[in-house]
Amino acid sequence: MQQTLSKVKNLEKFLQKHGDDALISGTISKMLDYKINKYHGEIKRLDKALKKFERTYKKESSDFFREFKKGRLGDNMDFIEWSSLYRMRNHFLEKKAELEGMK
Repeated sequence: MQQTLSKVKNLEKFLQKHGDDALISGTISKMLDYKINKYHGEIKRLDKALKKFERTYKKESSDFFREFKKGRLGDNMDFIEWSSLYRMRNHFLEKKAELEGMK
């Protein structure tokens, strides 16, 4: 991570010294779009997996997760998997939204 941060800081210095560069700007936009699309694909994959649990247990994932966190549902392996998938989906949603805010 330090290596990447160092490159970004050097790029910032370069742009401050020499002004905006269309190629660099376009490249950064494409990188952001690429990563956003990757997160979107992961979210879709996780949504599909979550829907299976929602159909099986006739409950929305958000409702399930609230109950699970409060310890009302026990430690059924399905519930542990469902909880993990829900957390991963939310994590990807946060990261995707953060990147979209940078565009």
